[in-house]
Amino acid sequence: MELTEAQEEILDGRRGPFLARCMRWLVEWGEAMGARRLVAVTNTHALVTVPGNLVAGAGPEALDRSLKLLRTACRYRPCCPTTAHITFAHEEQYEEIQMPAEQVAAQQELMQLAARAGYLMTYTCAPYLVGNVPVKGEVCAWTESSAVVYANSILGARTTRHGTESALAAALTGYVPEFGVLLDANRRATLQVDVNVTLRSPTDWGALGYFAGQQAGLEIPVFTRTGRPSQDEAKQLCAALASGGGVTMCHILGVTPEAPTWEAATGGKPPQRCVTFGPSQLRATYGQLRTQTARQIDTVILGCPHASLQEVAHIALGLQGRRIAAGVRLWIAMAHPTRAAAERLGYARLIRQAGGYLFIDSCPTNSMRVRASRILTNGFKQAHYARNMIGAEVIVDDLEGCLQAACRGTWIDSALSKHH
Repeated sequence: MELTEAQEEILDGRRGPFLARCMRWLVEWGEAMGARRLVAVTNTHALVTVPGNLVAGAGPEALDRSLKLLRTACRYRPCCPTTAHITFAHEEQYEEIQMPAEQVAAQQELMQLAARAGYLMTYTCAPYLVGNVPVKGEVCAWTESSAVVYANSILGARTTRHGTESALAAALTGYVPEFGVLLDANRRATLQVDVNVTLRSPTDWGALGYFAGQQAGLEIPVFTRTGRPSQDEAKQLCAALASGGGVTMCHILGVTPEAPTWEAATGGKPPQRCVTFGPSQLRATYGQLRTQTARQIDTVILGCPHASLQEVAHIALGLQGRRIAAGVRLWIAMAHPTRAAAERLGYARLIRQAGGYLFIDSCPTNSMRVRASRILTNGFKQAHYARNMIGAEVIVDDLEGCLQAACRGTWIDSALSKHH
């Protein structure tokens, strides 16, 4: 790999052993991926607290290494604006989720170190909802796969998928290896998805994403005849693409900044494959993540990825004058800036009056202490991981269906009934 003098200086240890270690990670990663050089990064989104041993499936030694890495990294000031990924839990929720005392202490230590170092303490899986909105062509280093797809596909920024080590290394050195979707040639659509059904809700867009992710694997899909998604619809599409498959970006004609036309999206070359998403595929995709046979539910989880203020308003107004059924919990996950706005506008009060719970700065499934066996959600990503990580029975439905079920205690299909 060709390195500049400034990059060699970091790699040689002239700026300290830890930054040399970070640069070595980036160089070795780049060499493994065939990158010819490192390029400057101007925007990062990184994990600065430990989400927990259960989500990682890691043993004590791996957790200890992670803590040592984060303790050291959080003593350095990032080279560019760096927003913080989700925490294990907000301090208000330590008791609710039964967070171990040693994990509380470690998280609080890391949060204080990171804040002093200049990290932006957003604690969200959707940084684009709280002010981190890179522009077209901007090179970023984001962790969180759903946000990566959103940044590439909706904002036109450029980021490969990053984990804890690489995102922190990018933030502290200011560089990333140039490969994958950082290169023009690797951003062209290779899979055509013809959409032959009307998408009536953000959850329908999630179904499209989950289907396309499974079909695409690591390919880049281009969607035809979808229309223009709202922000919440695009959010569900991108999250489901990243959980259904290994997708890093997609093209929506007229929406993706570099895909104003079919020719621009494909580079003038027809995609290698074409698949159809019609009514039967829509029903089948919902069916994949409807593993619960009983109509009774115990938990409704909304806000995966984190809820936008528009979603919170929709939920609050949908619950006005209603009560959550006995024995049912309604959890709405969001970032603390979103909750602050919801408090000021009165939406949080309406949700609490109905019996709902605002779960901030984390993810109920990632906390691994949700203690739910039957989960209803409007997010395909949430259902995918709730089933696979905590073994819950799951049902996916649209937001209206979730709110109705939360108040009744039983589920009646809402999303697919709108397609009859």
